[in-house]
Amino acid sequence: MKGSRYKIVTTSPERAVSLDVAAELTGMHPEMILEFVRAEFVHVEFGAEGSDDRPSFDESALVRLRQIEQLRHEHVNLRTVRYILQLLDQLDEAEQELRALRERLR
Repeated sequence: MKGSRYKIVTTSPERAVSLDVAAELTGMHPEMILEFVRAEFVHVEFGAEGSDDRPSFDESALVRLRQIEQLRHEHVNLRTVRYILQLLDQLDEAEQELRALRERLR
């Protein structure tokens, strides 16, 4: 992969970004992002009860959107994108479990 064209932004759950900012940071159209949210490719938080119920995107959601955009840029179809994302999640869980096991052995 070539160098990233995205800005590195660190957010915390308290400092999630709006849909428009997420679109700007990932290079994706806001409607495309909402489609990925509806399809559960990306998990986001929605506004508090009684608010406008707009999605907000934390760092993990931004990372996931960047992964999706990179795969789409490589012309990977959406079914395969979903499968790759599931594999990445499984790999992340396995790495966390391995880290925990190593800590217990120390």
